[in-house]
Amino acid sequence: MLVDIYRDEALDRILIVEDGKGIPQISGEGSKFLKDLTFHRQVDFKDLPTALQSEEVMASLKERGFYAARQTVTVTEVEIQD
Repeated sequence: MLVDIYRDEALDRILIVEDGKGIPQISGEGSKFLKDLTFHRQVDFKDLPTALQSEEVMASLKERGFYAARQTVTVTEVEIQD
C-alpha cells in the first residue's frame, strides 16, 4: 500500500494518509496540527521511516484514516577514540 507523508517546515509534525485520500478535514484543535503541512513524499508502507512503529501507524490508518504525530529528535555528542 502506498502512503503519502506530509510534514511541516520544522519537520517536527508528521501526517501519514493512504495514497489518494488527501489531508483529512479536522476541526477544532486538530486543525491547528494540520496547519502548514505540505506533501513531503510518497512511500510504500513497508518503507516507512524507521523511527515509526508500523503496527501503530497501520492501526491508526484503519481506525481514523490517518496517522498524526510529533517527532522529537535528540542529538547526543559522542567521543570517538583514534
